[in-house]
Amino acid sequence: MRFFVSLLILLEFRNSWEGCDIGWIRHHTKCYMFSNTTATWAEAESICNAFHSILAEPRSHDESVFLISQSENEVGHFWIGISDIIKEDRWVYSSDLQPVRVTDFSPGQPNEYTSANCVALRKIFHGYWGDLPCSEHFNFICERMAK
Repeated sequence: MRFFVSLLILLEFRNSWEGCDIGWIRHHTKCYMFSNTTATWAEAESICNAFHSILAEPRSHDESVFLISQSENEVGHFWIGISDIIKEDRWVYSSDLQPVRVTDFSPGQPNEYTSANCVALRKIFHGYWGDLPCSEHFNFICERMAK
């Protein structure tokens, strides 16, 4: 029993040392939380904000590849913080409205349907990006800086 308590303390310390809370995964300077609940894109954004984070915004190819690889181990689609809600076919990050420079859209995506304004990592696309109606309920990924 004492061994297991020591192991739990060690795991807790290791997680704190890595700078991410329990349930969050570290990649470079950021921590990510892959939700196990679903929400609309706007609800997901609010939930992430409640965790002092934002919907994940892959700003480098490396970051996008990391999110894609992590999402392949999970079930379902995952909202990320990219949309063209403000102007059709102008994809921006939700936190600062800066244009998206790195894209990992699946072939044939975005398909530019006017009602598909939010981006998710899609299981059927092996985690690559797809545009979907923001009102759909999917899992989501939150991100914040590591401590």
